[in-house]
Amino acid sequence: MAPLVLPSSVFGDDTVAPPSERVTVGHIGVGNQGGHLFRATQAVRLAQSVAVSDCYKSRREGVAAICKGKAYADFREIIARDDIDCVIIATPDHWHVPIAIAAAKTKKGAFVEKPLGLTVAQNIACEKVFKENGVAFQYGTQQRSQMRDGIPSCWLGCQLVRQGAVGKVHTIEVDAPNGGAGGSTEEAPVPDDLGRDGYDMWIGPAPMKPYTVDRCKPEGTYFIYDQSIGYLAGWGSHPLDIMVWGSDADLSGPIVVEGTGVIPTTGLYDVVYNWDMKIKLGDVNLIFKPGGDRTRFIGEKGWIEVRRNGNSASDPELLKIAPVQNDKTLFHSTNHYANFIECVKNKTVPVSSLRDAVRSDNISHMCDIAVRTKSVVKWDPIKMQLIDATAAQTAMLDRSMRAPWTL
Repeated sequence: MAPLVLPSSVFGDDTVAPPSERVTVGHIGVGNQGGHLFRATQAVRLAQSVAVSDCYKSRREGVAAICKGKAYADFREIIARDDIDCVIIATPDHWHVPIAIAAAKTKKGAFVEKPLGLTVAQNIACEKVFKENGVAFQYGTQQRSQMRDGIPSCWLGCQLVRQGAVGKVHTIEVDAPNGGAGGSTEEAPVPDDLGRDGYDMWIGPAPMKPYTVDRCKPEGTYFIYDQSIGYLAGWGSHPLDIMVWGSDADLSGPIVVEGTGVIPTTGLYDVVYNWDMKIKLGDVNLIFKPGGDRTRFIGEKGWIEVRRNGNSASDPELLKIAPVQNDKTLFHSTNHYANFIECVKNKTVPVSSLRDAVRSDNISHMCDIAVRTKSVVKWDPIKMQLIDATAAQTAMLDRSMRAPWTL
């Protein structure tokens, strides 16, 4: 009898865990950002990618071939598989929460690219379903795990602010890249790679509109109101997330939002840009404008500015203060993707929690509501409801979904 020879994959090694320890992953959306997340996941020892879904045939089949997994045109086939532990969602914005909720209902963890929901109502529903099902949620705010020169720079900046390096914070400045007008409104043939069925799935719960050459591009994903609220959330989620991580100012009292912005009246793109928001977080002033990608905490002793590419301060000595180690020390990871997989396996809370995602994303929605209704918006962050709301403000907390899609 010939000797039994087992492949090394049965036992695992330094780069691949044995099958009994692996966390199986389904990837939903593998375009630009989804492709990046797929590649990052392949480097995580505990992760095993087994399924891929994308509306574009070439994308799903190409990526599935790399991981030797199954390709699906319909993400629901991944959700239905009971041999998949979690999903990584990198779809257009309007699909984030509906797919995440579907995953949580089948006890699958979800890594969800930012921003969170298309509406506040979606955010609230998402948090409720994940809590009920006790599964892991990781938000795509990777800067919480980002290392620079061997230092978790965003973590360090937020930790120093929290332990009082700048004294009591009275003002926070947040900048995020701007949007703009444009985009073709001329109907065009749906590409063969997408197809009519793929386009119908791409639109999903959003109102059905004619295909144009710009609708399914990244700009369309972020700059068309049926599918997004623009960079107020699409990029604002990054520096606003740092605001939440570095302080609890948004929980210190009612949030009062007012400001201005431009809404294009021609072209395909119709989300707010050139915004100028003045926000009260209890007794803390938050100034939110287009710009780079930064969060500056200003206090009695100076300021610390947190950026993904390195921190700065009014006095460089502020950045040399030793971080405090106690029960209030912020948790951080050194790999956002490995942290998610470990939390799926261990049923723990990842570094970018759903609670924090809801907090920051709701602020973006309050800004959108304030600009579009040309009014002052008041929000109770604890009860998660509007205060003294007008009918126009209340109407913007939710949107109808195109049949047959529901939460």
